[in-house]
Amino acid sequence: MRLIKLLYIVTLNNCYFGSAGQSWKKLSIEKIIENLDFSPKVITFEDLDTLSLNKDDILVYTSSENPEVRQFIKNRLYYIKDKCKLIPSYELLMAHEDKGFQEVMKQEKSFGNLKGNYIFDIDNHKISYPKVLKTAQGAGSSGVFLVKNNNDVKKIKSKFFNQDIKRKLIKLQRKIKLNEQEYQIYSYKYKKFNLFVEQDFIQALECDYKVLVFGNRYYVLKRNVRKNDFRASGSGNFEFIEPPIDVLEFAKEVAHTLNNPYLSLDIAQSAKGCHLIEFQATNFGPYTLLNVPFRFVDSNGTWNKEENCKDLESNYAYSLNFFLGKKNVS
Repeated sequence: MRLIKLLYIVTLNNCYFGSAGQSWKKLSIEKIIENLDFSPKVITFEDLDTLSLNKDDILVYTSSENPEVRQFIKNRLYYIKDKCKLIPSYELLMAHEDKGFQEVMKQEKSFGNLKGNYIFDIDNHKISYPKVLKTAQGAGSSGVFLVKNNNDVKKIKSKFFNQDIKRKLIKLQRKIKLNEQEYQIYSYKYKKFNLFVEQDFIQALECDYKVLVFGNRYYVLKRNVRKNDFRASGSGNFEFIEPPIDVLEFAKEVAHTLNNPYLSLDIAQSAKGCHLIEFQATNFGPYTLLNVPFRFVDSNGTWNKEENCKDLESNYAYSLNFFLGKKNVS
């Protein structure tokens, strides 16, 4: 029986791990390892077949913004997840750049404080107007729409749920040949579907907060809503501010639920409290950490303001040390 648990860091074949901001940059695995309290072995996903894993072993891995690579990683780790501990957990991998699975997680674990619904058929939308409809895949503010009435739904339906001309012609032929019941079955089978999330619209929202969590360190960027818009994400109108304590406490509560060394949280605040809009637990943009002048550190329930060193690799190492240390990894 092994007394020492093995720690692996799993990269892509080009040694890519996480996001360093610009697409032509990557995190330095060597620098992360230099700052770790543990001695990991660096491997690639291709090396997983050579491992004899114990359930106490730990795989710290990266995801990708590329959907094909991300799907490869999901498939590759599906059975691995039952043989050892994954960081992030497999469900957090499922949530990466997938707002639909995030919504499923929020409902299952009862966190986030924002009513939502995951749909594939636009006719099954349930939340009352006004609301936000967003495409389930990807990150950022593209594919996010404010829906005030049925006409707004029709516009989205026309853009994302409209059949092509060929299918419409075939459908017309089937309508002539099939009886009513057969045609209903056929029509639904070939109906145009798309994955969407609907959420309650937060009224009078002037900003939201991008919160990056690295262990007990919290980095916060205030993002103001764009003029004549309802979205703060992608506005480019940022402020480096001291965040409300309620935002920090809410971020801490979400971080406790998601249970990962590092997180990216999009948080809005209204008269009803704080609301989690979206989250990522791997491969998220580091802009906030690299630019805000201060970080806020949770020290036994007290928030301490510290100068930000703006060093991405050292923060990844710190968060892994903090997380694995709490788990008593030897």
